[in-house]
Amino acid sequence: MTSLNLQVLSQFREQVYQLLHPSRDAAFEIMDAITQSPGARSAVEVSLAPGMQRKFSSVHKGLARTRVDAPALRSLLVRTAEEHEHFLVAGYAVWALDHTPYPRHAAPTVDDRGFVHGADGQEIGHQYSLLGRVLHPTGSWVGLTDIRRIPTTTTPTQLGAEQVADLKKLCPTPFILTADSEYFTDALLAQVEAGRCEALIRLKSNRVLYDAPPAPTGRPGRPPEHGAKLKLNQPTTWRAAERTYRLEEADGSWVALDWWRNIHERRWPTRPVCLIRVQQFNPDGAPRFQRSLWLVWTGPTDMDWPTFRKVYLRRVCLESLHQFFKNSLTWTKTRLGYIAHEERWTWLVALAYWQLLLALPAARDVWRPWEKPTAEGRQLSPGRVQRDMGRILAELGTPAGPPKPRGNPRGRAKGYRPAPRPRYPVVCKSAEHG
Repeated sequence: MTSLNLQVLSQFREQVYQLLHPSRDAAFEIMDAITQSPGARSAVEVSLAPGMQRKFSSVHKGLARTRVDAPALRSLLVRTAEEHEHFLVAGYAVWALDHTPYPRHAAPTVDDRGFVHGADGQEIGHQYSLLGRVLHPTGSWVGLTDIRRIPTTTTPTQLGAEQVADLKKLCPTPFILTADSEYFTDALLAQVEAGRCEALIRLKSNRVLYDAPPAPTGRPGRPPEHGAKLKLNQPTTWRAAERTYRLEEADGSWVALDWWRNIHERRWPTRPVCLIRVQQFNPDGAPRFQRSLWLVWTGPTDMDWPTFRKVYLRRVCLESLHQFFKNSLTWTKTRLGYIAHEERWTWLVALAYWQLLLALPAARDVWRPWEKPTAEGRQLSPGRVQRDMGRILAELGTPAGPPKPRGNPRGRAKGYRPAPRPRYPVVCKSAEHG
């Protein structure tokens, strides 16, 4: 009988199984195999997982034949994230938005490749936009609810705004959206809705903002829209902060927090925001980082600012998720020849991660001889849970049916020569737009 800790995971697996069609059995086995294959170097190598009953050829066949009901799947994941945890900040859930590259530099037969920026510089390939809910105040787990490929005809910020718009329809809880500096755009700010969706976004250190306009003087002519300039990289342009905090840390270091309100960007004079500056200092008073962290907040001004400053740091969970997908869940190690197959594989990887997340309460800490056990009171990492998934899946069983051997195929007709697949150029946006 399934233990109480695994009932939620068991129900989730049944719901996911119904959303994969028509080759749901093969797709479901692939998803389970991904959770047990941290060292796989390709898509077909996941077929070596202990629970995979089908042969390696079923991996590509399953991806070719399966269809994923993405809207229904997003709705399921949002509901699961809502039911899983209730980590709230001042009544708001915390969501993170980011994008990451999917390198395909040696795949000329794959369409819509462009130049994308990653941790190692510029690469050729695709990129994906990820949206997830931060589920815990500590740790690296995040409930990923949406992952979409970014076509070369759009930008990460435009697609991210579409994802937020869809999230507002699905998520009943008011939420804070945390994002990096490139997301401080018209498209994303258009999704901000007081009391429903607020944004906490990092700013580049060379950004220019404006103070509120001065009071009307009664003189004829159009009243000014902007007040004094506030250049983040020129302290001489800053006015005195309205609030200042000094937050002591246990190791003797401290954090300085300055706060301004009624600041706006030039294009949005009627949308005032709060500006936050965060500085960290070592115990000897030396700055820990060369540059300050600048944040812009669109919500109410009566927040608990000494605690609220840590909300943005929780978006690092999503950046950790990128690396776990790529290194342990075989996401970018695959060499799939079609965009549709790549996108289906991406969803199966995301669902495999959700299985790890829901298995967390029942997972045992499995550490190697040269590692230390997880400290008491701390959550297991996704990698530790993945090591125990073989036992958990054996206890759960699978809704997927057994394989049905159909004998040896006839193969290609004698003399058949398939035509070469078309080659596609790499999309260069700078050349396209002059």
